[in-house]
Amino acid sequence: MRRAILAVFLTLTVIASPIAGTASAAPGLNFSSEKTPNPTFVEDELTIVTHDRGEMDDPLEYYNDSGEITRLPATVNQSQDTPVGVRFDKIDADRYTLFPRVDGEVENSATWTAAADWTTSSGASSSMSVTDADADGVQKLQFDATVASTETATATLANNVSITSDPNKRILTTVLNVETLSGTGEIRAVDGDGDYRYAELNASRAASNDTVVANATGNGIVFQERLSNLPLAGSGDGSFDSIQKVEIVGVDNDVTVTVAGLDLGTKSTDTLGEIQRDTDGDGELETTSATDYYEGGVANLTGLDTMGSAFDDAVITDLKVYNVQYQFADLTDSAEYSTEFSSADDYNYPQKLELYADMEVPSAIDLSHGDISLEFEQGLVESRYAVAEVATGADTSEAFGNLTDDGSYTSVTDTLGSQGSTATFISSASADTNHRIHLVVLLQDEEATTLQNTGMMGGPTDSGSGGFFSTLWGQITGLVAALAGAVGLSRLMGGGS
Repeated sequence: MRRAILAVFLTLTVIASPIAGTASAAPGLNFSSEKTPNPTFVEDELTIVTHDRGEMDDPLEYYNDSGEITRLPATVNQSQDTPVGVRFDKIDADRYTLFPRVDGEVENSATWTAAADWTTSSGASSSMSVTDADADGVQKLQFDATVASTETATATLANNVSITSDPNKRILTTVLNVETLSGTGEIRAVDGDGDYRYAELNASRAASNDTVVANATGNGIVFQERLSNLPLAGSGDGSFDSIQKVEIVGVDNDVTVTVAGLDLGTKSTDTLGEIQRDTDGDGELETTSATDYYEGGVANLTGLDTMGSAFDDAVITDLKVYNVQYQFADLTDSAEYSTEFSSADDYNYPQKLELYADMEVPSAIDLSHGDISLEFEQGLVESRYAVAEVATGADTSEAFGNLTDDGSYTSVTDTLGSQGSTATFISSASADTNHRIHLVVLLQDEEATTLQNTGMMGGPTDSGSGGFFSTLWGQITGLVAALAGAVGLSRLMGGGS
């Protein structure tokens, strides 16, 4: 008999052991059920000041105040089409500063970002200035043209610029901000005898036109176009046969641009990422892999992983992450929560779940928070929530339940509505502030069984979650004890005959 009981115990242990690895979120509840309470902070727009794609894989990663890479205890709402946003003039990418390439080298000390390498010229009543305008961790130059009627103002880069092979196949690439556009500007690729291909900054042209860089002021504009597709002008022989210099020209009135990226050396465009735009004019947004961004401003992407290889190691300043959710289900420290199932005879219900949670949205120097609200997806009818209250700024050193007497809690039951609705417990919450949430939820027996997360097979769950004998390990122990009692404990242990 002893061997038989031992065999039963070992068999049940083998059955239980593989399942132990299926334990779900730390609070030990079944969050796959819509009835499981899951209070959640919802943030409309989180800004991560520095996101290094060479070091970070997740948009919720950031540098904490000790300089270590940390991930927020949160999730991003996956139902949205474009959960992240970038401004391309705020991206430090090597790709932006490789031009001009010296002897074909992609890394060199000669780069267009040196203001001293640009020369300026203008009509007698006009002017052009080129000044350093580094910002957002990105090397930038500002070109400021003040242009009188019938005159022009020009900034020219000629040092180390000499492309004699396939000039018409090269891509004019620029990333810029348009600060002033009261006239017309041009970016020109100029050959040795005065012919040039050009793209326009022109308020009277459509921004989506393939030859137009921008038609209005704006930030983070990206233009990429093959030179053969751009108009040809100039005073040479009418044939564009090399690239010997680059010019940024104010053609009439005032034009000011701040350039973050410039290149004319490659034959292929870079993929910026997947964005949504009305590509066919029917009023419907389509997802497209963009190589230009004439809209300017923050470009909302379907994911950072849709950005091209040029941005693999880029550092993004002010990465936007939308609809970030800090859920009760995300808590991992057992000191931050308590879940207890018990009889609810005093409420004329079979069982109740009493839940406490200390929740807060983390703050750090590298995090800039948007609007935050504390929301609750109501999985049951209003009358099932016997208690719903929140204590803002609660002291986490105080034991759960000790705050009621001093009146720190504020009831939020009046925010509840119909089953399936979303209640807003706090409409404007602050980061780095603890919010202690207290719920008492009335349950039928089968609901309590569902909420207790029967997948938790690794041992006892949280305090009061039905007790040790409600878990599979407790049931195994009980079964073995019952078998032992049936044959006599002394015989089981080898005593007697």
